[in-house]
Amino acid sequence: MKKNFSNLYLFLPAVALAGGIGYYWHTTGLEDTLVLNAAAAVFIAALPLPYMLGKILPYTRGARQAKKQDIELASDSQLQEIGNIDTLILARHGVVTEGHPYVANLFPAGVSQNALLSLAASAEKQASHPLGKAIYETASQRGLQLLEASTFTEIPGCGVEAIVGRNSLRVGSLAWLKREGIDISAELITKNDQLTQRGHSTVFVANGKYCRGIIAIDDALSEDTLKAIRKLQRQKIQTVMLTRENKRTAAAIGKEAGMSAAHGQLTTEGKLREIQLLKARGTGTAIVDREMVDDSLSSAVDAVIELAPVKNEKEPQPDNPAQPQNPHAIFLKSGLLWDFAALQEIGRQTIARIKLNTAISLVTFALVLPLAAGALYPFGLPFLPAWGALAGQGLALILVTVNSLR
Repeated sequence: MKKNFSNLYLFLPAVALAGGIGYYWHTTGLEDTLVLNAAAAVFIAALPLPYMLGKILPYTRGARQAKKQDIELASDSQLQEIGNIDTLILARHGVVTEGHPYVANLFPAGVSQNALLSLAASAEKQASHPLGKAIYETASQRGLQLLEASTFTEIPGCGVEAIVGRNSLRVGSLAWLKREGIDISAELITKNDQLTQRGHSTVFVANGKYCRGIIAIDDALSEDTLKAIRKLQRQKIQTVMLTRENKRTAAAIGKEAGMSAAHGQLTTEGKLREIQLLKARGTGTAIVDREMVDDSLSSAVDAVIELAPVKNEKEPQPDNPAQPQNPHAIFLKSGLLWDFAALQEIGRQTIARIKLNTAISLVTFALVLPLAAGALYPFGLPFLPAWGALAGQGLALILVTVNSLR
């Protein structure tokens, strides 16, 4: 109801202009017939119908084109936002990579490989992070005996801590374990440098005050995303990865994927700062993920792109099609970043049509309104009759329709 009333306000200037012009000519002593004609013609000429239709039709057409591409828009007006996007912010897991992390190698220190994995899995049993789940699943597949933890704490951006017996198990990043005062050998630190430079994710495992080794985890780059990044580059769209991963790991993945930039070891606040820096340079930004995006991040960007979940052939697939988690996000049902390139083209075409339609509306307004108002009457030219103003509006509507549907 409110939306309908807000549209009515667009007609108030036409009413005000018609009344004002009619009153002016009435005070000059002009015949009432001519005064009424001038008021009617001005009212018709000032109606914003071409302007309104010039937005509605391109949005409607663009939304239908997006729907054919299995793209779900929260609102048709998002097409204008998408058309202005020149930087995509990508999450790592499930977007740049396939979203199926796995244990690639084990580097124990003073214990066996199975013992290292068992310690880590005992702490990660209740973990929600993809890397923690990968560690626990690998230990389960190998049939390793896990220790019972009396407490469990998951620390975002750091790792997990569990109490087993009298010892504290910590599984997480090198920086976190250093802050906790864990004794880490120079050999393990060197190994970590080598692994991160090759794009591996590294998870350190500490039992008590001593580090017992490193677990190297991989998540293969998504071939579909790599193709999409190359296409986006041809469209002059930058791709930037923001992740909690080690800086060297992020840099290695970014280089291999051919992205414009990759920033690692970022908390939510750190990601927000990076987004604000991009916005300060005048870039239109959209964030891409498969999960619910943090509110502070989604409010900082121009659009949120949500990809449908990655299909895992090992797991049974639901009968119902995937649904967006964020009701305000643009939802790519295919789950492929490639479709954003198609959506970008639709968005830019929509903006181009709206701009031309706006120009048509303004030119019609500039030509018809002065004639309807009698701007040339003092020079001997007649008032534009009401039917002439109506014809001008009709022509503008036809041009706008043709441009919107071409």
